[in-house]
Amino acid sequence: MATWAYPPLPPARLEQEVESTLAKELEWLLRSLQDSLVSLREGLHECAALLAPKEPGSTLVLSSLRSENVKGYVTRVGTQIVKGDIQLRLSSLASVRGSANTRLCLSNASEAPELVLDQLVSVKNLVNQSLDIVDVSTWTGDPLNAGFIFSQLHLLRETITEARQMLKGESDKVKQKWWEASAAENMFDPPLPPCLSFHLTIADSALVLHLRTLESSTPTHTPTAFASDISLTGFNIRDRLFGTRHRPHDEAGDVFTWKGDEVKVKEKVRWTIGSRYSSSATPALPDATHAERKDAVYALIDEINQNEAAMADIMEELDLLDDFDQALNLDGLEYEHAFSQTIGHRDQETLEGRVRMARQEFREYLPPDYLNARETELYTRLYGEPIYRDLDSIQPDLELAEELEEGQDPAADQLYREDGQGGWEEVEMVEEELELELEPEEDDIPVVYDMEAGPEVPETDAMRRTREIAEQLGGEVMLEQFQDEAVPDGNDNPRFHPTTELGRSGTNPSTVFLPNDSLVKPISMILSDFSNKHLQETARRVFKGQYLPLSVTTPPRSVQAPQLPSPLEASQRHMSEMESNAYLAAMYPGFYASVLSVLVEVRKRLGTDWLRGLMAKEEGPSVLDASAGGAGIIAWREIMRAEWEAMDPERPFSEIPIGKSTVVVGSNSLRARASALLHNTTFLPRLPDYVHLRENATLDDDRAPKRKQFDIVIAPHSIHPIDEEYLRKEHVKNLWQLVNPNGGILILLEKGHQRGFEAIAGARDMLLKRVIRNTDLKTSDEDIASEEDAEDDLDLDKEPGMIIAPCTNHAQCPMYRVPGHTVGRGDWCHFKQRYIRPPFLQRIIDAKTHNHEDLRFSYLAVQRGVDLREEKGFKQDRVAKFHAAKGYEHLFPDPQTRAAMSEEEQQKLAEQEAQFEPLTLPRIVYPPLKRRGHVTFDICTPDAQIERWTVPRSFSRQAYRDVRKSQWGDLWALGSKTQIERKVKLGTKHGLSKKDRLEARAAAREAAKDAQEEEEADAAAQDRKPELLIPKRKKGEKIPSWKKHQDKKKVRQHYSQLKPADS
Repeated sequence: MATWAYPPLPPARLEQEVESTLAKELEWLLRSLQDSLVSLREGLHECAALLAPKEPGSTLVLSSLRSENVKGYVTRVGTQIVKGDIQLRLSSLASVRGSANTRLCLSNASEAPELVLDQLVSVKNLVNQSLDIVDVSTWTGDPLNAGFIFSQLHLLRETITEARQMLKGESDKVKQKWWEASAAENMFDPPLPPCLSFHLTIADSALVLHLRTLESSTPTHTPTAFASDISLTGFNIRDRLFGTRHRPHDEAGDVFTWKGDEVKVKEKVRWTIGSRYSSSATPALPDATHAERKDAVYALIDEINQNEAAMADIMEELDLLDDFDQALNLDGLEYEHAFSQTIGHRDQETLEGRVRMARQEFREYLPPDYLNARETELYTRLYGEPIYRDLDSIQPDLELAEELEEGQDPAADQLYREDGQGGWEEVEMVEEELELELEPEEDDIPVVYDMEAGPEVPETDAMRRTREIAEQLGGEVMLEQFQDEAVPDGNDNPRFHPTTELGRSGTNPSTVFLPNDSLVKPISMILSDFSNKHLQETARRVFKGQYLPLSVTTPPRSVQAPQLPSPLEASQRHMSEMESNAYLAAMYPGFYASVLSVLVEVRKRLGTDWLRGLMAKEEGPSVLDASAGGAGIIAWREIMRAEWEAMDPERPFSEIPIGKSTVVVGSNSLRARASALLHNTTFLPRLPDYVHLRENATLDDDRAPKRKQFDIVIAPHSIHPIDEEYLRKEHVKNLWQLVNPNGGILILLEKGHQRGFEAIAGARDMLLKRVIRNTDLKTSDEDIASEEDAEDDLDLDKEPGMIIAPCTNHAQCPMYRVPGHTVGRGDWCHFKQRYIRPPFLQRIIDAKTHNHEDLRFSYLAVQRGVDLREEKGFKQDRVAKFHAAKGYEHLFPDPQTRAAMSEEEQQKLAEQEAQFEPLTLPRIVYPPLKRRGHVTFDICTPDAQIERWTVPRSFSRQAYRDVRKSQWGDLWALGSKTQIERKVKLGTKHGLSKKDRLEARAAAREAAKDAQEEEEADAAAQDRKPELLIPKRKKGEKIPSWKKHQDKKKVRQHYSQLKPADS
């Protein structure tokens, strides 16, 4: 290809144009290079952050597979090892008398030398040099000077290459000589044994520990540190009888100078720290023979499988498969599984694939001896301890999986009932209007037999009608055998036990009626100036549906609505007139009901003294509504009005000390509407940023910055809209800085679905780890306050504080073991509050029959600066759970029972009643399952465990009567007869949801159907028999037996259809 310039240019002009073009291209390349340098600088900053001395550092675990040779951990902060505790059990290392292990523990003494990793120090310096080079190339020098940029890039390449070599640790020059760079004895407490070398290096970007036991190279019979095998006759009896023991390693026979003595390496071991299992021995040579034999075995297994498949096709052609199906190993021993127990799996992907297939096939159960030891360890690490069940008992689950493979969901819109002959028959269902209410799951309910209960009485039509009327009225039918449990009229005894009354949660009555004067009427007057149809269309468009799924409402799981945050936020700057109206109509009622429910619970847990103390302040309480647009202030004033009325019903409401109220509202249109509902209220366009605000005076300004802090901070639905985790933490920390450090309350609230719970649980986890000082003892092995974390927490500037509700523990949330977003989460902590919808909200959703709605929400209420555990002297741990399981029914007896006690018993009872604290009780986290003769409910215990408790009628008359009236969210104080641990469905960090899995299976079936049709069309065009296309077995895939039978059936049907055509 040639290029011509027309009209022709002189050679000098042409050469000048070529040089100009090359100069422009070079300039363009140099300018583009600046963007690459910016990205490189960010990556180098991340590397520098990893090597910075930032607490708490990273803790790496040491362990050995199928042995107890090594156990322990080391903690790296920057380029130093600051903590370490290792237990050794080596055959060549004499242990301390009375212990089978040798303990190596880094000393915490100030005079002890530091264990510095020289390779990481060099890498850190090289990274800083690289940053300097990039800064010089970008800012100091001329970025368009090609010669200068070339020299800088060449220097940068050499620096980064040197850092890579330091991390790879290939040469002895990089990783230093062990006899010169081993750790000193006084670094450890107690000191290292004199015959042990402790050497830490970096190899392949991993921390590697070399331990060597040494012996003197000169023969000696004097007891020294290097002469441990001593006999009285001058020779070792074991060596004379059985020969000298040889421990093969790459340094065997070499002589080294160690601390002035010539020594030999008796035993050498190597561990790569941080991997789940590490090698506890150093092989002499790489086991290439084993790898070759393993490849040969698996190649032979593949050949056997191919031959069996070919034999199956031939037998199908000869119509012999039905009569001689046992000739093939279709359902027999799997060779690959049998050999993997001895020679190992093909690769890591095959191992993980078999474990995942076992999980997919058997779900939460596992047949005994189905997985070998290595596979069981991986299964435990991924899914927890397996629950073993016989294969016959798992068969119904396999049949369910077969129906799902065929595209039939047995639980989707279909109801079955017994046909009286041992089978099931379908029941026709009539579709009704969707109600936003979830039914409690009833799986895994333990059976509790009550020996005092008589035979079940059949329900007649009259009894059924009576029961339906009682359920509509919120009561229940009392049968004759339960009449003695009812409280007769005129009895002065209380309905519930006093401890049950103290533990009850929620509002009274349980349904919230929106205040007419302060909420319903003002909003109705504002909306009366606009068209109802226009308002309805705007609300449905903004909140994505008739039932407003993206508002405060939480749709049921069956709807499978996307768990997205609300598109309208009070803090957003731009909001149209109709959007502001939609916000008032759709968000205010739900915000008011949910915030009111949380404030009622906080007031119950802190008592009347807390609330009346706020009202007695000189300027009254200060409250901040951070994200509810003013609905939180209305709910707070309703709480104060109720308390004011309880204090003195005759005093007018105008004298209530409202205090200072502040609302964050960004848009002018919403601020104008909120100001019509709220008087004496300050409005802010945005939250103040106290996270990045300096705390002390500076050289330029000696004035300390003033911070506005509030007694109550209400922040509903403010965390979920934030996507990045670090921004969520900054937002929660900023809200915490706004709380009064002398007993202020922070209330966080999100929608009651999985994503909302994860936002609340993440904020709780951050507050417990970084802000609140935990005074409780360690309650479980999975507790946040583990021994290692407790030492790390000493370096954090924590302050007193306490979770008021809903948690009665300060450990890691049992429903949030895996931080962040998970797929398939089946359990999450949330609660319910019913409220009566106002008329304007009824018109928006076109509700004709129901005028109420059940809100589901997850929340957290934390108090800053005050820890009731320290003030009242109680703990939230296993002891508290033990006492709660026994019950507190003996406390607060009736006057007749108390009068019958002796003076000493009354004094002891009074002390126990004074020590009783509702914050040490377990909380009911799901709706109780009330059955005849017993009640079963799931609780979160004070030691952070989810358990299922059962209270039968024979356990206690008072407890059974109270538990029949217990509600979701109550604290339970009267104990139970049985307590079993409940398996929590936490989901997985990576994976597909059930809906996505079903869609993928349907797509795969459609693709297979299309491929089969194409094969039949090609076969007809080529005048040949069409082949049956069955998906081939993937590498490491386990095909269930029912799938094999199904494929064989398809093969038989296919060939049986071809035979009549041939004839």
